[in-house]
Amino acid sequence: MNDLEERRTSLAEFANAAGQSNQPVPHGHALVRPTTGLAERIIGAQHVHVYRDEAKVLQKLNSIAAAAGTDWFYRFPVKKKGGGQDWIEGPSIKLANDVARIFGNNVNEIREIDVGDAWVFYARFTDLETGFSMERAYRQRKSQTSLRGDSERQLDIAYQIGQSKAIRNCIVNSLQIYADYAFEQARDSLVEKIGKDLDRWRERTLQGLAKMPVELARVERVVGRAARDWLAPNVAQVIAMMKSVADGMATVDEVFPPIEAPAPAAEGERTAADVPTADQQGGGAQSTGQQPAVEETRPSPDDAAGDSAATAPSRPSRK
Repeated sequence: MNDLEERRTSLAEFANAAGQSNQPVPHGHALVRPTTGLAERIIGAQHVHVYRDEAKVLQKLNSIAAAAGTDWFYRFPVKKKGGGQDWIEGPSIKLANDVARIFGNNVNEIREIDVGDAWVFYARFTDLETGFSMERAYRQRKSQTSLRGDSERQLDIAYQIGQSKAIRNCIVNSLQIYADYAFEQARDSLVEKIGKDLDRWRERTLQGLAKMPVELARVERVVGRAARDWLAPNVAQVIAMMKSVADGMATVDEVFPPIEAPAPAAEGERTAADVPTADQQGGGAQSTGQQPAVEETRPSPDDAAGDSAATAPSRPSRK
């Protein structure tokens, strides 16, 4: 075999290396990551060393809720379709983690898929005692921004927010009764705690708003009363809204909408500055030698009552 034929044989063996029986067996193998969802895994009910006591689970949630306070829930306002304002509130990722830990004997898994402008997170909850399993997907957009950080840091924060929301949604939906109970206990305990020292909590809340920062007038408009008149439920409401911003659940403008400036007058519409005063009217009349007739109209008692009722400020209802 000459040199040319040897080269051709080597090239043919190289091109068909996988089909050669005398090729060395590769050591190990490459880890291939799935492209969709979580890896298929059937667990079923398992024998555990310590089975859960549901009464003790609720008892532990009740005792820890008093210490957790706002760490276990969030709250922020949303606009209704027909006008007006409604509230969205619910359990936080910290509540979900604590509920899963106290519930015990469960496994939580998560992974993500990059779809370009967003990530799709797949979270799975599995109860080892009963074999129950739930998987939920959550789509997190990469463009979501927070209060701090540059563009690269914003991308990291958006990723962590999406991961936390996916885990929270899966656990809360898997353990609905326990999560709802923990949420209600934490919310009620916070109001009770604030009521015992209202002035100090009010002052701390105002300091927190100043650090965000956000204008106090925007907060007062959402709450429906001046800061000096805030009661324990109002302070708890503001604290929960501040936490929703800190956790990335909403932006400052979504929670405390900016106060819109008065709309400029339309073209051809006269404003108060364009209307001449009485002195200006009198000066103009003197130049022509005539005194303008000014007709004075006095409102009737019925009209006055109607005007006062129309201009009286209304107190928003508390929910």
